[in-house]
Amino acid sequence: MKYIYRLIVAALFVTVSATSFYSCETVEMELLASPNALSSDQADPDLLLNSIQLSYRGSQRTFSNNSGDLGRISYMGGRQYLDNYGDGTLNGAWNSFYSNNQPNLLALEKISEANPDRDLSYHLGVAKTLQAHTLMQLVDYLGDIPWSEANNSAEFPKPSVDDDASVYDAAIAYLSEAAGHFASGAGIGTGTDFFYDGDAGKWSKLVKTLQMRANLTVGNYAAVASATGVIESTADDFQFDYGTNVLSPDNRHPAYASDYDNSGANIYQSNWLMKTMVGQYGDLSSDTDPRRRYYFYRQTWRTPGNYTLFQDINGRFGPAGTIYLFDDEPDSETLSCSLQEAPAHLQFTPDEDIWCSLPLGYWGRTHGNDEGTPPDGFTRTASGVYPAGGSFDGNADYTPFEAQFDSDGDYIGYVASMDLLYPQAVGLGKGGAGAGIDPIYLASYVDFMKAEAYLALGNTTDAATHYEAGMTKSIAKVQSFGSRDGSADNTFAPDAADVAAFIASKVGEFNSAAATSGLDAVGYPTAKDKMDLLGEQYFIAMYGGAGDAFNFIRRTGYPRTLARSLATPTESGSFPRTILYPSGEVATNPNILQRLDLNTKVFWDTGVTNPAN
Repeated sequence: MKYIYRLIVAALFVTVSATSFYSCETVEMELLASPNALSSDQADPDLLLNSIQLSYRGSQRTFSNNSGDLGRISYMGGRQYLDNYGDGTLNGAWNSFYSNNQPNLLALEKISEANPDRDLSYHLGVAKTLQAHTLMQLVDYLGDIPWSEANNSAEFPKPSVDDDASVYDAAIAYLSEAAGHFASGAGIGTGTDFFYDGDAGKWSKLVKTLQMRANLTVGNYAAVASATGVIESTADDFQFDYGTNVLSPDNRHPAYASDYDNSGANIYQSNWLMKTMVGQYGDLSSDTDPRRRYYFYRQTWRTPGNYTLFQDINGRFGPAGTIYLFDDEPDSETLSCSLQEAPAHLQFTPDEDIWCSLPLGYWGRTHGNDEGTPPDGFTRTASGVYPAGGSFDGNADYTPFEAQFDSDGDYIGYVASMDLLYPQAVGLGKGGAGAGIDPIYLASYVDFMKAEAYLALGNTTDAATHYEAGMTKSIAKVQSFGSRDGSADNTFAPDAADVAAFIASKVGEFNSAAATSGLDAVGYPTAKDKMDLLGEQYFIAMYGGAGDAFNFIRRTGYPRTLARSLATPTESGSFPRTILYPSGEVATNPNILQRLDLNTKVFWDTGVTNPAN
């Protein structure tokens, strides 16, 4: 595990003002003649690269979190899309790209030119790869953005926007340049590579994967299907690793730091994702996903107003050992919706079962729930051992129920042993202590991307092959995180037979599904078709690193099984095709005019809609 914050924060933001897009303060690192005008031979390329990498990591969390919320992989709290994705959404990522990373990249190029005896090919390859990825994402979210004028701040201090397709081309050109840098054979030298630890070969695979991403985004499916040299093994997964330090600095996974606090968990998990993975009765049904115990840690065995399972130990209701379904009482204090009727637009739909609560103790929220925070920090479901470095959920899906009788044999009550088996799970240092990851591009993602391309090309055989491979790689990676929770009870951990049966079932379902299916009277699929199933499994695999879910929804209109918002379509407004420009830029740059809505389409967006939007 890398200790990723061994440099002081100030040291990570050294830049060269002469190459900045916008004004950027320079921190004095040593005795310099003018710390605000560093020359090419005085700036430290290693520190510039460190800054680029860590700043990129922060931007990826922004893209992943927002994309995951829109894709129901994580929970979106607000009711109105325009409020949720307003002009503050991408301020950080925008400033990171334009005011930090691009100036630092240009500074690296100047240093390289001024020092021909020092080969900085590796530094430049990393920087251009990361900038290319972010540049594509900014286009995906915003459409037209500054580029050509932004590279010349002296002449264009308030740059105008370029056509979004041309900016995408610039990002692709950066990837080509990065590939050339890595092919040169130069190493990173004294620098730090926070992602691939100095392995240029792995960076080259990432470059090819991002080129494949660009082709998929614009609908060049043949190029995606034939792509080679991409990330195919989990050993090459592109991810950011966290540590277990609590202070000086806190380098734990952010979700762990938020959930494993002595005051209780602070994140709500997505009801749609949990229900899709848990299935009907957890381990007692064949549709339960092997990854669920790694993703989610339950802190209770029951959720107000929903059902759980109990085993009748001494035969109070029938044969001893029989498992029964039990409806828990509503609770207005911790889950006020448990006393309410489902919203009218969700009644008699699949979302009627998940809009408020889930069974078996899974306690999250549904899309668009904007209620306040009740005292549920020690009952809501917490982040698990994957990818947050939390706890593995080794709890049973049913509770032992033992009836109690008085001396005359009359029933006087019961002991629900699960109350004792569910100690308050979250707390400082529990589980994996925060040693998680930010998954950015995994081998499983690549297989799902190829499966989509093959479906678009009408090749269902190869699509099924990659669909299966994506699930196989995802489950194996997730299960490998179980060892990070050294105190876990693995009694209920899925074994190889469980995994094989699940994958075989899903592949069989995929092969049997129609290529397309219709919608019922209220807009839900009459039956899941192949793209619905692909989308569900891709989204499950993207948990914790959902940067491409937003693109998938707009590109394909799938999966159509996504939870509908708690707000009505009229209340929520149109699903975003793009979002608002960052407020900080609009306020200072008169050449960028703010949008009034979220309906502007990116150049590659054909306007296909998902009925769940």
